[in-house]
Amino acid sequence: MKNTKDFYNKTASEWADKWYDDESLIPYIKEFFNYLPKKPRILDLCCGAGYESMRMKKLGADVVGLDFSEESIKIANERNSGISFVVEDMLNDYSYLGKFDGCVVIAGFVHIPNEKLSKAFEKIDNVLNDNGFLFIVVKEGTGKNEKSSYATIDGEDYDRDFYLHTLEELKGYSSGKFDFVKELVFENASQWEYYIFKKCSTNK
Repeated sequence: MKNTKDFYNKTASEWADKWYDDESLIPYIKEFFNYLPKKPRILDLCCGAGYESMRMKKLGADVVGLDFSEESIKIANERNSGISFVVEDMLNDYSYLGKFDGCVVIAGFVHIPNEKLSKAFEKIDNVLNDNGFLFIVVKEGTGKNEKSSYATIDGEDYDRDFYLHTLEELKGYSSGKFDFVKELVFENASQWEYYIFKKCSTNK
């Protein structure tokens, strides 16, 4: 059975077709930007084909996008100028990218089980400036979601390891590195949860 990376390499163009014209996240991104300096340096972690990277650049940010899907990054580079995109796993050390005012993880944590969340937060902490901010988008729940994990495409079976997370889980696994700031709620109904965290001021 093919894995998460295989799934996104296979479906990269479909995600791009869907999301480059979908501006539903703009209110959330604008609210997140209210916590950041003017013209912030942003890491778009698990950026996919670069659609939200594009929108953040249009809002004035200096953006770096990171994703482990080579096909997604290929599309991101083709469709954007003035944005740096790198192929990398979010659980690896990407501190070579430098420091950032903010980091967004839009649906990236849905592929991270609880036992790896602490490591994911640690890697983000390493690249955020003091008092930097983190924007996380997750689906509410606990454990692996079987329905969202498994797919068959062109006769091939895929398991993209889709995990649900509660706010309490995120708080617990980020403890000592990040403080919860706010849940973002707008009028449009969504199956997703939107949270802002701040790097702990006492974090060393």
